Amino acid sequence: MRLNRLIATIPILLLAACQPDSRLSETPPVDELATVISVTMGPYHLHLPLVAITWAGSSKVSSPCAGEESQRLCSVPVATLVQSANQGTAIAASSLEILLDDYSTFKNTELDRWFDIPQLCEQLTQRWARQQCTGPSLFQDNLRRFTLIEAESLTRVNSLGLIGGQKEPIQEVVQRMQLVKTEPTADCAADGQGLCTVAMHLEGDVLAVWIVAIADVGSIQRQAIAIQAFLKYAAGKEENYEALTEALATGT
Repeated sequence: MRLNRLIATIPILLLAACQPDSRLSETPPVDELATVISVTMGPYHLHLPLVAITWAGSSKVSSPCAGEESQRLCSVPVATLVQSANQGTAIAASSLEILLDDYSTFKNTELDRWFDIPQLCEQLTQRWARQQCTGPSLFQDNLRRFTLIEAESLTRVNSLGLIGGQKEPIQEVVQRMQLVKTEPTADCAADGQGLCTVAMHLEGDVLAVWIVAIADVGSIQRQAIAIQAFLKYAAGKEENYEALTEALATGT
């Protein structure tokens, strides 16, 4: 659907614009995109393919910028992510955007062109990632991406971006939400014409934030369950594909 593509390409939940890693903007490095990166945030120790935490050569993993006085988040360079995997170490993140689809395509920012990379799918070692690469998607209700962020990082000036129809930065919208643990809360533009911000309090003061086109309670609830199932069964220490698909199918 055209709406799906529109939502997928809106620069939501992004940090301030950053330059893509030059190695990833020229020719799709399929081997690197398939590399599994370990990322920690609060109690979560996640294992994700590089393709799920980068877009068009830009890292979606962020931590506080260097300098004690800095009030901003900076993207962890792609080279650093790959190096951590080679060394068997984990990256500590304050914010992490996870992409759930479009793994078999790559955006070349220099040529402003999309390239098909179906050969990536067979190189992905996690079954859920291979399924997302080949399709159809495991995730219903147009859940295509979401951001994990430490609650304390919401005060960073560039912690979250803007979305159409809302005058407030997303970070301010989330900060004034009265969140109940594991229950999603939505905030939409007053005129009903813009997109909606949804946030959910997870374990250890980690928040999940994502964007929806319509504040459909049932759909948002299913998305919330899907995010929790993904963190537990897909990206956790050991993948449990059967438990993941069951949780997504039953909504529990």
